[in-house]
Amino acid sequence: MLRSSTIRMVLMALLLLSCTATSAYASMFELEIVPISKINEDPTVYDSTMAYRRISVIGNITELNKQSASIDDNTSEPLRIDITKTEFFEGFNVSDEIMVTGEFVYNPLGDDILTPSYVLHYPVRNLGLVNISDVITDPAKYNGKYLIVAGNLTSVEMSMGRYTVLAEDEEGNSLKVLYYGSTELQVGDQAKITGLYNGRILHSETMGLDKSPLSITTLIPGFSSLLGAIAILSMALLLKSKRRND
Repeated sequence: MLRSSTIRMVLMALLLLSCTATSAYASMFELEIVPISKINEDPTVYDSTMAYRRISVIGNITELNKQSASIDDNTSEPLRIDITKTEFFEGFNVSDEIMVTGEFVYNPLGDDILTPSYVLHYPVRNLGLVNISDVITDPAKYNGKYLIVAGNLTSVEMSMGRYTVLAEDEEGNSLKVLYYGSTELQVGDQAKITGLYNGRILHSETMGLDKSPLSITTLIPGFSSLLGAIAILSMALLLKSKRRND
């Protein structure tokens, strides 16, 4: 029978793993946050045509239609947002607080505009595990939010430094995924994908095999084989030291 001191050490190791678990959020969707007032004060600093850069801006939607959109943060003039990709704004309404990550373009004639790469609800929302069928049925409900889906990979194609993936559920519903990373997953693999759903596409930096519900990865989100090896080795050394002291 394990002694109480040994049990405590095992629990402490598991707690350490849970605290060091990797975040589900991918940083490429949330970059340096620049106040709208700062952009208005000196727009040339943030002009992406002079030096390519992407920034994140937070504000409330003051205008949203098929022709134009704008946001403000109650400290300055509204910032105009490019509305070309209208699907980015599905489910958003005037007065909603959002985060827009994209490229700002300064025009001396006064037609400054921010072209979005991603549009998120703010504060950021993480819905956890969601059925692909639910996302397909009501895309506006999930647009601009983080979520996790599980499905069978029916297509995995590499192009322009990223993967275009199709994940399919048991009912045959397919979700398009743009994966920004490296992977050895292939067509036919059952995958679990974490990312930002925006513009009817799941943008992801985290994709892996869908583990058994009883796996330690499921019990402790973010658990990796490296962390596991370190934890097991640490517990073994602690137990060995304890026996010597006894």
